[in-house]
Amino acid sequence: MAVQMAGRYGKRIRAAAMLLAVMLLVSLIGTAGAEKKNTDLLEAAFELLEEGNPFVRRYEEMTGKDIEPLFPYGVPYFFGGLSGSKGNGWFYMAYPDYFVKLCEKGSGYFQPGKRYFYGLDCTGFTRHVYKACGREAHPTLSDMMTLWELRRYHVYDSREGNEMPPYEQLKDTLQIGDLLVIKHEATRSRHIMMYIGTLRDFGYTAEEEPALAAWLDYPLVIHCGLSPFYGERFQKLIDGCPEKYGRCTTTDGGVAVSILGPAPEDAPVHEHVQKTDYNWFVMNDGGYILTAVNMSDVKYYCWYRPE
Repeated sequence: MAVQMAGRYGKRIRAAAMLLAVMLLVSLIGTAGAEKKNTDLLEAAFELLEEGNPFVRRYEEMTGKDIEPLFPYGVPYFFGGLSGSKGNGWFYMAYPDYFVKLCEKGSGYFQPGKRYFYGLDCTGFTRHVYKACGREAHPTLSDMMTLWELRRYHVYDSREGNEMPPYEQLKDTLQIGDLLVIKHEATRSRHIMMYIGTLRDFGYTAEEEPALAAWLDYPLVIHCGLSPFYGERFQKLIDGCPEKYGRCTTTDGGVAVSILGPAPEDAPVHEHVQKTDYNWFVMNDGGYILTAVNMSDVKYYCWYRPE
């Protein structure tokens, strides 16, 4: 009897949490005028994730929407990758299969003479999302950060007096679709990500995800970049479809959801995968690997909101 009562109580807690999450999500994206609240950007980005992604599933449960992934394994990372349009460009060349491209010029992970899954890089991803929603492509990452005439689009940046507040407070001012551009001091490389809400917005609670309890209100971003789990995922695809992909080298990243704010040492898992150090949380929800974006060497950044 006690077990039954505990089970019922647990179900009620989850139901209440999901109801609260629906209310939060409605507040975040709006009901009327969804275009204004950028649900189109969120859904266009979610289409580039893999089948069964827990954030997409929860969004579908909350909204009644049906998000169809563009590719079953998600969109892989490819340096310089652009989406073009269906019938035009390498991204859709073999659609609905993945296009395999010979690498002609090496860069980092990519080696000349080897074949790789064609996908997007970080800029190609965010430009694809905006283009899919009929919006203008954003400028180069360097211009977004430094051009004076573009600073009117900065919600926050690294200039004195315009810095962003603590991570847990960003939810009060950020909107779905806001873009974060960062520059890593160690590598001098830039990266761009898109804000999608918080763990709490998607109905997660401390009871469900105790390892993430301290960061339920921290920003979640979706981006296309290096990832510790895409390589293994696409190696399984290669092994399972040797007639299509047998000569292909697996990818070192792809489109994924990450969390912004936890320090590298806060994450319980630290591993070196394919030349890169990663820090991540393993979520109870499907074992999803939620990587923590490393901001420890980021001196310059901007939160960018196009009109």
